[in-house]
Amino acid sequence: MFNKLAKHGVVVVIIIVALAALLANSFARVPVGSTGILLTFGKVQDGVTLSEGVHMHIPFIQEIVSMDNRVQKLELNTEAFSKDIQTVSAKLAVNYRLRAESSFSVYKSYGTAFEQNIIVPATHEALKSVCAQYTAEELISKRAESSDKMRDELDAKLTGMGITVTDFNIIDFDFSTDFINAVEAKQVAEQVRKKAATENETAIAQAEREKQVAIKQAEAAAEKVRIEAEAKANAVKLAAEAEAFRLESINKNLTDQTIQNTLAERWDGKLPTVMGGTGTIMNLSDLLGGASTDAQNQ
Repeated sequence: MFNKLAKHGVVVVIIIVALAALLANSFARVPVGSTGILLTFGKVQDGVTLSEGVHMHIPFIQEIVSMDNRVQKLELNTEAFSKDIQTVSAKLAVNYRLRAESSFSVYKSYGTAFEQNIIVPATHEALKSVCAQYTAEELISKRAESSDKMRDELDAKLTGMGITVTDFNIIDFDFSTDFINAVEAKQVAEQVRKKAATENETAIAQAEREKQVAIKQAEAAAEKVRIEAEAKANAVKLAAEAEAFRLESINKNLTDQTIQNTLAERWDGKLPTVMGGTGTIMNLSDLLGGASTDAQNQ
């Protein structure tokens, strides 16, 4: 009797464990930010997708596969040829997101390995396409422009497949040693040329400044001479005008009476010894002497 009860208890326990395992396998959780794909005997159930949360399915017959719809990051190393046939080695970083509404079609076509089956080949192709449009030197000088073109091409390829490129970056560009040396030599030569041009422009500017200073100094000296000459001329003119005014004043005030008074004031009391008329000069001393002689004789 005891053995029968024991065996019956073991069977019950096994049944309970089996039911518990069966019940546990009847539920599956779709993580946050993901879409669930329902499989029956490994076959995709057309049009059936499950949102995030816990979902029930038939154990051992059905399975739920989660497709992550959050932003994923891919880094890869790849190579291409530039427009001038230089080997370009690049390290790229791609941020992408699988759209929820496209999860079913992507899984049906590519499974969960869609990154390797879709995104990696598309990234290689975008790099090769854009590098072929630029020389190696342009890829360096126009890095931002070429990066934007790669992103646009990659996004155009993936959008139709239900994948959105959220960000794209060129982490590193590398070229052959010979090309890098050539670029460095060219840059050095360009720097030397720019330095020489700058020094030449500086010398020309300095010479022009010195020329302008010399012109200003010469103009200042000439202006000084002109001002001095003008001042002297004005002084002479003023002196002449003053003298003319003085003589004019004297002439206005000069009368016969004034002349007589002036002569009287300046006469020393002596009579003139010579008087002259037209064609005749007479010595007054002789005349006066003769007169005295005649008076004595009488």
